[in-house]
Amino acid sequence: MSRYYGPKVKLSRSMEAPIAETPKHVTARRGKRPGQHGRRRARHSLYGLQLREKQRIAYYYSIRDNQLRHYIQMASSYSCSNQEALQEILESRLDNVIRRLHWARTIWQARQMVVHGHFLVNGRKVNLPSFCVKQGQVISVNKPSRSFVQQCVESAEEVGFRVPDWLSVDKEKLQATVLHLPKLDEVLLPFEADYGRTIEFYTR
Repeated sequence: MSRYYGPKVKLSRSMEAPIAETPKHVTARRGKRPGQHGRRRARHSLYGLQLREKQRIAYYYSIRDNQLRHYIQMASSYSCSNQEALQEILESRLDNVIRRLHWARTIWQARQMVVHGHFLVNGRKVNLPSFCVKQGQVISVNKPSRSFVQQCVESAEEVGFRVPDWLSVDKEKLQATVLHLPKLDEVLLPFEADYGRTIEFYTR
């Protein structure tokens, strides 16, 4: 599965779940899927259910199929359950952390901001969206980018989700600290995600 570049709201309707937390995605449900045959009720086999869960998670975190497969392989080496490990890996990606801090409105904006080098981790510029933060690391804004990021923060205020407890943020300094890696009950997605089915899709 390649990265999706088409209409984002149409994607949310197709997945029957808000892929982003912005109001137009949360209210995108219209009782039917997009397209000519959208009124027909979808029938999913076990494979179809696993595929749908895999697609929802991949689109929500804006990652490719081979990346998700790699993360599942990584999760199998963790001491905790595979589902908890997979969620920890996905949540600790730098682009997702920027979204959780409300320094970007969507995961797509956060990814672009990271690629353009607007952020520092422990004082060093990081431009890899897949970079996974660790406990105790400090995320800050590159000085030349402060005014731009501040504008992005203001535009992200319409997303009414709070900063999770595993992150501490100083809004004045535009600086955040990773208090600890996210636990299973600290991750709030805008839809119910079944990580078990996603893992089953790759291990069947």
